Amino acid sequence: MEKIKRTERTLAYKGAWISFYKDTMSFANGNTAEWDFIHHNGAAAMVAEEADGRIVMIRQWRPGADGEILELPAGGINPGEDPVSAAVRELREETGALCVAAEPLLMIQPSPAYNDEKVSIFYCKVSGYTDIELDENEYITIERYPLEELIRMILCGKISDSKTVAGLFAYRELKQ
Repeated sequence: MEKIKRTERTLAYKGAWISFYKDTMSFANGNTAEWDFIHHNGAAAMVAEEADGRIVMIRQWRPGADGEILELPAGGINPGEDPVSAAVRELREETGALCVAAEPLLMIQPSPAYNDEKVSIFYCKVSGYTDIELDENEYITIERYPLEELIRMILCGKISDSKTVAGLFAYRELKQ
């Protein structure tokens, strides 16, 4: 017997990347409760390594942090797009970096308590650069760091973005 079961889902808000639902949940003890649930279309990120070993990072303002954060190039997966294509596209759009082949590192679920977002994280070697194609209201600074410096920044709290932390540690374990 299931201990928790969703008995109803009602759409409360539909946005471009997320849909907010009110779920009615029933429990094995006979209780019911309303839970919030967010559906997310998914995202992809890239650990892009330059020829000298530095990792391409971006700094941009994020509403959840209420400020600028340092993170891996990443973005949402468009309808009909696969995660690796999204990661390669976002890397090119945000940094101008090109890569020949992207390899999967891992997939994370940043907040499964209340949403179904999945972030697929990939690795590639930068093969060249082209023009940056930022969205109209996107302001990004491109920065490059050696992996050891990024790990120190994670451990002292200067980098806290979950996809970036997971992606950099996976890169260190799987590709170094």
